[in-house]
Amino acid sequence: MKRPGISKFPHSAALFQFCQKVLCEQKGTKVHDQEVGTLLKFNPSDCSHWKRGEKNVRSVFALSKLADTLQLEHSLVHDLVMGLMGVDEAYYEYKESRRFLPSSLEGQQNPSPENLEFAQQRMVRFVETLLQRADIQAAPLYLPEIFRFFPFVTLQPIEMVDKLSRILRVKPGQYTIQFKKGDLKAQVRMSIAQDLARILFVGERKRFPELGIYNADVAEWEQRIFIAGLLLPKALLLEELGKADIRKNTISELASLFWVPKSLLGFQLQAFCQGKEAKTAEVRHLQLEQSL
Repeated sequence: MKRPGISKFPHSAALFQFCQKVLCEQKGTKVHDQEVGTLLKFNPSDCSHWKRGEKNVRSVFALSKLADTLQLEHSLVHDLVMGLMGVDEAYYEYKESRRFLPSSLEGQQNPSPENLEFAQQRMVRFVETLLQRADIQAAPLYLPEIFRFFPFVTLQPIEMVDKLSRILRVKPGQYTIQFKKGDLKAQVRMSIAQDLARILFVGERKRFPELGIYNADVAEWEQRIFIAGLLLPKALLLEELGKADIRKNTISELASLFWVPKSLLGFQLQAFCQGKEAKTAEVRHLQLEQSL
């Protein structure tokens, strides 16, 4: 006899919940179960079985169809259905992958390239100083090693629904970052780092005069640079790239090693490549000037 409340294929049920959340976000309204089933041309009965975890949806063709239709990274759907992350973690990474697109600086009013560059340089120096103080020699970085430099911020694991972490202002100048209790996923670590960035660069910026005056136009960009630089130090990333086994999935291997979401790794790799290209172009320009 089947035990009530126990799904035969729980990861497929999680996939249904995730697809439903993504559809709701994309359409900006609540969607019915059958709208999710339509993605795979399921009839109402099959859709109901999928939702309850009584139908195993994990074929390559089905997952590819879902990823293409919802405009998702294929690896994200695969990791979810393989149980490597839960619904909340998958949805968080889906949202973050869009925030890290070059054209999506949320909340910013078209900041000038000069302001973005200045903000980036300032944030890179801040992170490098922090990492030097923590004496980080190998990946991954453990958050308690960083939080000890900010005694006005504490961490607290609790039972949470729909959020990976949140900021609780205990009293003026004192904060607690509460995070989802259980196995600490890469997405939870990144969410904690995001909350720390909001506290440091918005709520308590006056503690760090080297950061300058708060500028709303580059606030989002500052936080991205901080999070990427903190969890994916470029020196360590370059070192591990040199040791990467090309026979394996390099992105997955590095994301696992640094304990970060793939979306964050992609952002940092892109920033690293762009920086390298810029330096190469500058050297070529100087060589051309000297030859004239």
